This record gives sequence, C-alpha cells and structure tokens, in this order.
Amino acid sequence: NNQPFNLAKMIVGSEGTLAVVTEAKVNLVPQPRNRVLLVVHFAGLFAALDAVTPILEFQPSAVELLDNFILRLTKDTMEYARRMTFVEGDPAALLLVEFQGEDRNELVDRLNKLSDYLKKHKIGYAHVRAIEDEAQENVWTIRKAGLGLLMGTKEHTRPIGFVEDTAVPSEKLADYIHRFDDIIREHETSACYYAHASVGCLHIRPLLNLRSKPDVQKMQTIADRVSDLVLEYGGAMSAEHGDGLARSGFNEKMFGPKLYQAFKEIKQAFDPKNILNPGKIVDAQSLTENMRATSDERESIETFLDFSKEGGFNNAIEICNGNGVCRKTQSGTMCPSYMVTLEEEHSTRGRANALRAVLTGRLEQDAFTSRRMHDVLDLCIACKGCKGECPTNVDMAKLKYEFLYHYHKSNGLPTRDRLFGYIATLNRFGCAFAPVSNWLLGSPPVRWILHSALGIERHRHLPPFAGQTFPSWFKQHSAQNTTSENRKKVVLFNDTFMTYNYPDVGIATVKLLEALGYEVILPGKKCCGRPFLSKGMLEEARECARHNVEHLYPLVEQGAPIVGCEPSCILTFRDEYPEMLNDSRTKAIAENSFLIEEFLQRSGHDFSLKPAEKKYLLHGHCHMKALVGLKPTLNALSLIPNAEVEVVDSGCCGMAGAFGFEKEHYEISLAMGRRRLFESVESKDDAWQIVAPGVSCRQQIEHGTGRKVRHPVEVLAEQLKDS
Repeated sequence: NNQPFNLAKMIVGSEGTLAVVTEAKVNLVPQPRNRVLLVVHFAGLFAALDAVTPILEFQPSAVELLDNFILRLTKDTMEYARRMTFVEGDPAALLLVEFQGEDRNELVDRLNKLSDYLKKHKIGYAHVRAIEDEAQENVWTIRKAGLGLLMGTKEHTRPIGFVEDTAVPSEKLADYIHRFDDIIREHETSACYYAHASVGCLHIRPLLNLRSKPDVQKMQTIADRVSDLVLEYGGAMSAEHGDGLARSGFNEKMFGPKLYQAFKEIKQAFDPKNILNPGKIVDAQSLTENMRATSDERESIETFLDFSKEGGFNNAIEICNGNGVCRKTQSGTMCPSYMVTLEEEHSTRGRANALRAVLTGRLEQDAFTSRRMHDVLDLCIACKGCKGECPTNVDMAKLKYEFLYHYHKSNGLPTRDRLFGYIATLNRFGCAFAPVSNWLLGSPPVRWILHSALGIERHRHLPPFAGQTFPSWFKQHSAQNTTSENRKKVVLFNDTFMTYNYPDVGIATVKLLEALGYEVILPGKKCCGRPFLSKGMLEEARECARHNVEHLYPLVEQGAPIVGCEPSCILTFRDEYPEMLNDSRTKAIAENSFLIEEFLQRSGHDFSLKPAEKKYLLHGHCHMKALVGLKPTLNALSLIPNAEVEVVDSGCCGMAGAFGFEKEHYEISLAMGRRRLFESVESKDDAWQIVAPGVSCRQQIEHGTGRKVRHPVEVLAEQLKDS
C-alpha cells in the first residue's frame, strides 16, 4: 500500500516505546463559556450506575461518579472537607452531571429538566445544583482530588491501581460493574469506584495489602479474571491511562497473537536496540514482577513524635506516591523552595524519596543522619503547604522535625539553632535592657559579629524589643478595669512576639475581645514550643507543651476558650501537641484553641465598626492556609463596612521564622518573596493597607518592600467606633 500514512497517530499511542517526540503541533477547540452542575445523591452504588443511561438521554457533557470511599476520605482531609458544601447526608455514591455551552440560561433549563425527571422517577435522594463558579469549583476540586486521596490512605490495606482503567460501552456499565464487584467479593475484599461513568470508564481500585504475599497473589488472579470480563463485554483494559507496566502483560490476550506479533515487529523496526521505554506494550513483565520492597523488609526508626495516625514513620514517607503536585509553580504554597530552585531534591517528593532510600536499604542506615540528607531537607521551611495541598497529605514539616531531632543527636546542636530555639528567653532579656539592647543589635559592628560568628544575616533587622511588654501593659490595663462575675471569659495566649516585640497586636486583641463583652485572661505559660520544633529540639518542645497543658487545661475545664493571634503558635496546640502528649487534656486544649479570626466568627459580632478608609491586601500565613484556610480572616475583615479585600495568591513569603535570618538562606528567602508577594504589594498604592496575620510574613514584606504591614486585629481595632 503506497498511500500516505500518518505516523503521528502511531506514535501517540506508543507510550514512548517507538520514538522521542521533540516537538508537536496540536489542534485546539474553543472552551465553552458556561457550565452548570447537578450533583445527584444515591443511597447505593448500583442505583447510581443504573441511573447513568437515562441521564445520558439529556446529553450532558460529563457524568462523573464518586463513591462513599472517596467521600469518607474527603471528610477526613482538612483542605477538602471545607469544600464539601454540596453533599447532603451520607451518600453511597454521587453522580456529577455537567452541562456546558454558550447560553447559561439554556444550560440551567436543561439542568432543571433533568432534575425534574430524576425526581419524578425517584432516581436519587437529593439533587444539588452548582450554578455559580465557586460552587462548581468545590465539586470539581473534590473530584480531581480522588486519586491522591486514595493513594494517601494510611492503612497497609489500600486501594491498588492495577485494573483501574478498564472501560466498556456505557449501556453495559451497570451490568459489567455488578460482575466486577462479584469478582472483588469472591476475593474477600472491596474496592472503590469513581470517574468517568458517561463513557463507561470507571477507575476501580481493589483494597489489598501488598506487604502480604497472599494479597499479591490475589492481585494477579483478580487481574486475570477482570481481563476475561473485559473481553466478554467488548471493552478495553486500558481506556485512558495507557498500558504501562501494570497492563502491558495482558496485551497479547487482549489483541490476539496476530496483532501482538505485529506490535513486536513494529517495536523492532523503530527501536532495534530496545532502549525506548522497554517492557511497555510488548515483552512486558508479569504484573507481580519487580515490585517495590515491602516495608516489612525495611529499616525501622524509633521516633520521638507520634506517627501512629500515619501508620508509622515509614508509612508517613510511603504515602508520597510521586504524583508531583509539589512541582507546581503557578499557584498555592507547596513547595516554596522548589518553586524557586526548580530542583527535584527541593520538592516534597524529592525529600520523601531521599528518606525512602534509607528505609528501603538503597542507602546505608547512617545516611539518615548524614550531612547530605540534611542538605536535602535544609530548604524545607516547614510551611505545611504539603499537608494541605498534597493529595496524599504528606506532612514534610513533621518529617523534618523528626529528622532534625535525630540529626542533632548524632552531630550536635549548632549554637545558632539553640539561640533561635530559646528566642522567648532571649527576648525577655532584650526587653529588660531596652532601648540599649535595640541600639546594640542595630549597630553595624554587632550585626557584623552576629553575621560572622553565628551566621545571622547582617542585612536583616532583628525584631525590636518593646519598652513595655504586653503583660506589663495588660496588668496596668486590668487594674484600671473592673471585672464582673457574669462576663464571659476568654484566654489570650500571648505569643513570644506579642509579648516582647509587638505588644500593639495584643492591645488591639484585648480591645476587640472586651468590645465583644469578654473578660480577657492571660495564662501562666511558656513559649508554645514552635521555635524548638523548627530546630528539631523536640524534648524542649515537649516540655513547653507539658507546661502549657498544665496551666491551660484548668481554664478550658472552666469553659474558657483559648485565643491566639500568631497562626504558627496557636495551631501548634492543634497540630503538634497531640503528637507529643497523647492525653485527654491535650485533646481538650486542641479542640478549644482558636485563631482570633476563627473566634470572632464563632462568637458573633456585637461591636460597631467605622467604614473602611482603605482597601486591604491580605497575605495568608502558610500554616493557616494549610490547616484552617483564609475564610475566617476574610470574614473578619468583611465586618468593616465597605471593606474591599483582595487575597494574594503568593504562596509562602519565604521568611519562615528563623529561616530568613540565616545567612545561607537569606537570598533564597528573598527569592520566595519576590516570586509573587513583593510584586503584588508594590503594585498597590497608599490607598491599600497590607494585612498579614503572621509575624514572619509582616517582617518579610516590610524588609522586601518597605511597606508597613498590620495584623488583622490591628485593622479591626482601629475601626472600632469608640477607638
């Protein structure tokens, strides 16, 4: 046949086994201007599958399935649980039905007709519309998170992707899945079901423990049975993701010996030396060959922190599945150092792989506390972006704390780390000798000595010591104000920087809380322990936690909530304290500790504020974004009449506590700030007030742009009508 043949079509389906593509031209189609969604709730999985065919009669652009397994994981994940506003009750499955086109009104009409039909025929128990962009974004964010959530399962028995890409004609889907589910149950396990119901391609992941040899055998037999079923229904083993290592071994069975031989001849013609992606499409290994070592064969490390909720330290690393979301550069926080260096080892995945190499024996055990491992983890600034944004919720900050603890035990604790860990003690002495201490630390000779001897960057200005500490002001303030037994009480956890460096934040907080009718209590406390945690000084951090639990629990027991202004401090009570002190008192403190913005949201707003005179540009603290979100802060600022608030999608500011003060990190710290944050701040004129809850964020912005930055409570207190 001498007719022209388009090689591109062959190359596209070859999964990199025939040629290397250096340049490609693609066709684009216009993206529809509008979309609307209907979220149909079902009490059973098969009821949802039976509904696909009648729904397709309404010609939707997509019908996606989510089962209860994924929905349960979503509820347990902080980043996604906040978005589940579209779920009613406890559905066994959801169908996400989308219509898209140019005319929004027409789309809504089509959605209404479908909804009316489903209600009339009693298909689904709830039908939730998602018309606005924000509502649709919540739905699709949960849907897209499905794979990552599944891969992040902490148990040894987890959803395994080896038959997750089969597809059959959509009209046969319900019957096919019934038969598929029978195979799963015959093997005494279960599976999760999700994805593209409208085109007959469900991603099905059976739950298996691949650290168990019987379950490895189950994986092979399930795959064999499913491949028979796919052939019976005229389907495909690989509908979307490609054959890869998992399904290439079934190609001869799927295509027959004649076509398979043709595949081999084509491979030989294009790649006679078999160097392009060998083992894919043809001449593949079996499904169970070459599997990664099970963790039963791995080295085990005795940890200081409690990793039980992750399934152990090894599993806390293993939940990184290599999906590479940490390599994104255009939005979010994760991973700040990678966004600047673009080096794989500075991504969350790179760090997890380095740690995994020790646990699997690819590196010697002493490599765990080596200088090279320290270099790999050095630029992790413990922002917790991965905990909030990684689909599997890898907590690299926690892993780094544990690593530093072991590293310092083996190699000694540097003086600078010890000084930064004891920052509360140093600040107390600094305040005692202010303003002389401020003059000394600001003088060029002292800054040069700190730079040369301790590695504290000379271009940074250390936080100023207050002439009057916040507790001193509070004591005088309390003496001038009578208290009432009937007033509600609230505990203000005065963090180190509020206490010794920036008392105006505390004063503003007291004004707001008293305006709400609360009596403010300052507890007997130590530092929250975050500075110790960040330097791997875990024993000192636990001592702080013990002291604070002893002094805070009696107040919580009396019904007084705990409020804090510094996100990294107050969130330590919720995130790290339970991992250092596993008792009911610590849990009670974690459950009753709130950021000031959260507390204002919970308490109602019984104060009057003057209209805004400026617009507000908000930069969120990383821990806050990961663990709470910015909604409470936005809600607090929106209390100001006529307030216009803009949020900067700036990622991490780059300061990260002591990190930005360390001379070897100074330039990369500024590079993180320059990536988006500084430019956003500098684009605003004096009509804008820059707002940031984190003290490090305020320090970094002021250092990088020269703009004055305020805490949200300072902005709110200034707007009190009687202020």
